[in-house]
Amino acid sequence: MLTEQNYYENHDYMSASLFKDFLKCPACAMAKLNGEWQPEKSDALLLGSYVDESLTGTPESQREFLQKHEKEIFKKTGGKYADFVKADEAVERVQKQPLMMKYLSGEHQTIMTGEIVGVPFKIKMDSYKEGEFIADLKYMKSLRSPNLFENIVSYWGYDIQGAVYREIVRQNTGVTLPFYLVIATKETPAHLAVCEIAPENLDRALEVVKANVGKYWQMRNGEIPAERCGEYDCSYCTETEVLTEIIDSEFLGMSHRMRGDLI
Repeated sequence: MLTEQNYYENHDYMSASLFKDFLKCPACAMAKLNGEWQPEKSDALLLGSYVDESLTGTPESQREFLQKHEKEIFKKTGGKYADFVKADEAVERVQKQPLMMKYLSGEHQTIMTGEIVGVPFKIKMDSYKEGEFIADLKYMKSLRSPNLFENIVSYWGYDIQGAVYREIVRQNTGVTLPFYLVIATKETPAHLAVCEIAPENLDRALEVVKANVGKYWQMRNGEIPAERCGEYDCSYCTETEVLTEIIDSEFLGMSHRMRGDLI
């Protein structure tokens, strides 16, 4: 049985985040799973967990979190590092927003399991209100997308996450719920937003999952090789590439995919 304690260590299931890793670069996803490669360490995940715990945790779980990450959060002099002070300011602003707190008022960190095209999936929801909604808390750099031609929902794969959560909840309850993002940014002052991802967008994202997850599960189980994406912004492919050809200067700086489209 999946619990709060073993959820992240249990690799017998696909998850929305793991699927997104495979969608971006299967070879990188497998290298991370196997402990062969790790991306450059970032405080982003810890900051997100800190904000989540501050807004949805119990007093006991909050104390445990602070004790576990004491060295990362607190200076030797006793005060918090600047990023966590800024996070506290964002938390205070969120707590003053009735609309945001409404969608954070559900049951926290609810775990469910199910299957999509025969592949076992697990989900862990930030805020789940039975029969009403699923909501996920995001503490992110900005509401602006790094890609000017793509909004943050599709750029970061939040539609994929919402589609998986909605489908697994439907399988467990028989009810198809709306999926919301509750967002605070790391800017000063923080920008705040509550966003519903349109059902038709979740439907399209679920089709992407269904079309690809079988192949990714085979890769996960070592049945077929995990493909390299070869994209210019993929740190794994860049660090592990072995040069085998001399390229035309016109293609310099392009990913393998872009070169293939032009040849």
